Amino acid sequence: MRLSNFRGFEEEVSVRIRPITILIGRNSSGKSSLIKFLQMLRQTLESQRDEFFVTDGGSVQLGAWSNLKNSRSKKRSFEFSIETETRDIPAADIRQLWENFSNKRVITEVGDTIRLSLDVPKSLVIRESPVAKFTISGQVRYAQQFKFGHHAVKGNIDDIEIFKKSATHLDNTGFLRFSRQTDSLHDLFESGVAEQFLDRLRYEFTSIRHLSPVREESIRTVQAGSPPPRDVGDRGEYAISHLVRLFSDPAQRNNADFVARFANLVADVDKLLFSSQIANLSTQVKARNKRTQAVSYLADFGFGVSQCLPLFVQGVMHDPYQLMLVEQPEAQLHPTAQLELGSFFAALWSEKKVPVIIETHSANVLLRLRRLVKEGLIQSEEITVAYFTVDDEKKVPVVKNLDIRADGSLEKGLPMEFFGADVIEAIEMGA
Repeated sequence: MRLSNFRGFEEEVSVRIRPITILIGRNSSGKSSLIKFLQMLRQTLESQRDEFFVTDGGSVQLGAWSNLKNSRSKKRSFEFSIETETRDIPAADIRQLWENFSNKRVITEVGDTIRLSLDVPKSLVIRESPVAKFTISGQVRYAQQFKFGHHAVKGNIDDIEIFKKSATHLDNTGFLRFSRQTDSLHDLFESGVAEQFLDRLRYEFTSIRHLSPVREESIRTVQAGSPPPRDVGDRGEYAISHLVRLFSDPAQRNNADFVARFANLVADVDKLLFSSQIANLSTQVKARNKRTQAVSYLADFGFGVSQCLPLFVQGVMHDPYQLMLVEQPEAQLHPTAQLELGSFFAALWSEKKVPVIIETHSANVLLRLRRLVKEGLIQSEEITVAYFTVDDEKKVPVVKNLDIRADGSLEKGLPMEFFGADVIEAIEMGA
């Protein structure tokens, strides 16, 4: 992802995204801006409003579009580029149909007649789709209305173009939405075929789920109802309702066991207990403490339990390759528990194939992930660290994309204070 002239980003920043992406850096260094940008894309695609970006909605509230311009930048527009790889692409015959439309080989005029000619070779059903690379880019002028700018989507397989759609103005264009209003029969049909590509790309963003830094406390009793499908909510407010459903559905046994495993490792919850009340209209949730063996209401456990359980529940409800955004997952957790949280994110990818972007201040989460790389439980190319900092000379936010090597060592680039602020403090005290 590349962004420039957006909130704190004056110059272009480039953030590499892998199955496990760690965002680290001081407060107000730009980490949250990246996450909010992704949330804005999600709510834009979910909204029916006729705007290129929807800045205020259910996922994030950013205020007026014109106020998101970097205060120091002399540029008048926001620029972005997102590169993604996917196997979720239309079948070969549909791709051929798009090529025919793109080359204007489908509709011809013969005298007073418009001739529609489709000649697409029938292809065999291939179970494994090739990997396609898409680039989604745009330039949007900062103004009261979305009018000036451009937007483009390009896709290729092995450097051979399979899709290209663009707009040179934004009057009737939205993010990943191109105007269907036309008097041209060719453009009308072309637009329908284009949707086969664009709709799959939209899912990359509408399927994103986010957990905010502060999550709601657990509750003692869950009332019968229907929480949002596969979504615990930004603050984890529906986590316990989904937890009850997971543990009451035999088909969800594997997912329930996954949640129980990490509730034990991270939060010392030895066993989860559920009891129905008043004709199954409500359910009481209790748990057993691993260390004391005492049973009490889940809500009476330490605050850390209510902060980490939504992560576990949301993780198992994701479809494979559905992105999860987590801010400060380590909140209210003991340093040892933070280590186990690193194991959770590794297992979420290796066992469930759920990618995650983690904004964290915890060196322990990263430390455990480095150890797992060294032990071969996750691959070094599956994880990346994006360090947000400020360039000392230019005084602008920058992002350094760092690798974890196969031996678990981290590429140079992080300051000592991230790993050993306590050591530095002790040295200065002469201790």
